Amino acid sequence: MGAILQPRLDMEHWYGVEVRRESAYVSATVYAVAAIRQRVGEGVVTDDERAAAWKPVGEHTTIAPGTPQALASALQQITEHRAYREWLATGSHAGGAGAELRDGQAIVTAPTSHRYEEVANAEEVGHIEFGYEDVGPILADLQRLVG
Repeated sequence: MGAILQPRLDMEHWYGVEVRRESAYVSATVYAVAAIRQRVGEGVVTDDERAAAWKPVGEHTTIAPGTPQALASALQQITEHRAYREWLATGSHAGGAGAELRDGQAIVTAPTSHRYEEVANAEEVGHIEFGYEDVGPILADLQRLVG
C-alpha cells in the first residue's frame, strides 16, 4: 500500500503520484479517469483524453503526456518523499534511464519500470510504475532540458 500525494499546481491535471517502498506510480490523470469511466459504461474515451495518456514507443521508452515541466514536478515530488529517501540510502540508480525532448514532449526511457494498460490492447497506458532506480536519472535529464 502506498501514499497518494496531493498533486502540485504545476503537475495538476496531468499527473497523480502514489509512492511506495521501492517504486512510485505516476498516473496520466485525465486519461486514467476517462478509461475508468469507459470501463464502467459511463461514456467513451475521447480523442482529447486519449492524447493525455502515456504512449509507449519502445520496450522501455514512452512519450509522456503533458508538459516536460509537469513530469519533472511529479518526479521531484517523488524524490522529496520519505520513501524515496529511505530507498536511496541503500539503492542505486539504473543505467540506461533518462529523458529527452522531441517536438516539445518528454520521451522517457525507464528500464526498471512497468506500464499498465487501462484499456486492453490500447495504444495508450494510464500508469507507469517507475522503479526508483529510474527516477533520479530521468529527473536530472528533465531538469537539464527544461531549466
